[in-house]
Amino acid sequence: LNAYFKELEEQTYKIQYRVMLSRYRGKTTCPDCKGSRLRQDASFVRINSKSITDIVLMPMDECLDFFQNLNLTGSDEKIARRLLMEIINRLQFLNDVGLSYLTLNRLSNTLSGGESQRINLATSLGSSLVGSVYVLDEPSIGLHPRDTQRLIIVLKSLRDVGNTVLVVEHEEEIMQAADHIIDIGPEAGTHGGNLVFAGTYAEILTDENSLTGKYLSHREEIEIPAQRRSWNDFILIKGARENNLKNIDVKFPLGVLTVVSGVSGSGKTSLVKRILYPALQKSLGNYSGEKTGGYDGIEGDISKIEQVEMVDQNPIGRSSRSNPVTYIKAWDDIRNLYAAQPAAKAAGLKPAAFSFNV
Repeated sequence: LNAYFKELEEQTYKIQYRVMLSRYRGKTTCPDCKGSRLRQDASFVRINSKSITDIVLMPMDECLDFFQNLNLTGSDEKIARRLLMEIINRLQFLNDVGLSYLTLNRLSNTLSGGESQRINLATSLGSSLVGSVYVLDEPSIGLHPRDTQRLIIVLKSLRDVGNTVLVVEHEEEIMQAADHIIDIGPEAGTHGGNLVFAGTYAEILTDENSLTGKYLSHREEIEIPAQRRSWNDFILIKGARENNLKNIDVKFPLGVLTVVSGVSGSGKTSLVKRILYPALQKSLGNYSGEKTGGYDGIEGDISKIEQVEMVDQNPIGRSSRSNPVTYIKAWDDIRNLYAAQPAAKAAGLKPAAFSFNV
């Protein structure tokens, strides 16, 4: 058996062997570093009985409390004064944007979109720049309404210290908090590109040309269905316990539109992206070998699902030349159509001649 796995490990340059190996691998917490990924001898150095391993395993609010109440004397106080001020300020910013529950060693690829956005904002706050222009592209993406208020406080903090904050945004609460609104439109594509409105939130509510203003003032509204579709089939995830999830059982209806909601960091991404999606892929025999979040089992009407597609916020395609038509595989047919024309045949042009890669 060992010889078999050794042979697989020697051929990990081939993806099929990497996938096969991943099926027999598991992850356990290192007994020496306790999951901190720090050298064991680093834990021998302590401040107020706390090692660096203890610090990185603390939630952000506990870590802030530790440094705020750290009493140093003599030369230690002089050496650490500036360092402590920077540490406390940065931890305070992370707490201010609602990330008090994160530990310092949390991997970035396990963060939700809202958490990543707020860490970027905390970094901007921590830089203490004045007289700068901050350009933010839809910072409210992935944020719960409660977290949106925290975001607004952060944006106003940047403004109040002497900066200009420019936000591309659709969120109503952020528009309400804005000092000035610029509305581009009136519609999309060739029907857009015009300056429709510039002014305050109160003024856009009464503007006759702004489609945004009409919806904000409820002169135009999205119709809510009077009846909801019923369901019988479902998928049940049992014992979900990844990141902030507390060993929960969740039932997902089939054949209907289901929304998973909650404040940023409550476990939505962990439940759907790190547990439900890979669990379904495993059940359908399409497991790619990626790490799956912790759960006890998956039950329900799995036989009624033919395939699972993950649509996330990652850019489409793998190449810088990718675009919507190549991503949906329509460009191959278009190239074949052009290559089949008499003029193309006379010139000896093949489908490759109509490729972006020529």
